[in-house]
Amino acid sequence: MAGTPVHVMAARPGHADPAITLRVYAHVIREQAATTAEVFAQAVASR
Repeated sequence: MAGTPVHVMAARPGHADPAITLRVYAHVIREQAATTAEVFAQAVASR
């Protein structure tokens, strides 16, 4: 979520496949998606 590519982050815990990292941390990605949706909605509403 900090802008680091998933494949780079996957290497830190030793995940051979970035898909493993995405599955393990899916809850974080969903939380970020909700926040992004709120920001987008506010931006559209302010136009």
